[in-house]
Amino acid sequence: MTDNSTEKWFAALPSSQRPILDRLRSLIFATVPNAKEEIKWSRPCYSTNERLFCYLHTSKGHATLGFQDGASMSDPKNLLEGDGKDMRHIKLRSLNDLDEPTLCSMLAEAASP
Repeated sequence: MTDNSTEKWFAALPSSQRPILDRLRSLIFATVPNAKEEIKWSRPCYSTNERLFCYLHTSKGHATLGFQDGASMSDPKNLLEGDGKDMRHIKLRSLNDLDEPTLCSMLAEAASP
């Protein structure tokens, strides 16, 4: 489920990051079809049953896939960065950085209750 504000966010992306973030968005919905998408903290956030599990973010040199409870997730390929109490993220600089099977597995884990 999406709303108009998320469509505006994606439409305003820099052309260098749009393919990466569009693909991540597709992976989120393919892996978690019942995910709710909404803008929070100026970025698209994804939740199931009112529990936030991931978000997308754009920075100058990369796109970010963030996980709300990333500190407790398995990370077999050491993709997660960050040292906060709960949140972790993955920086993606090109479509080649998307290890889709691993990302889908991580998304499924993050969205599970």
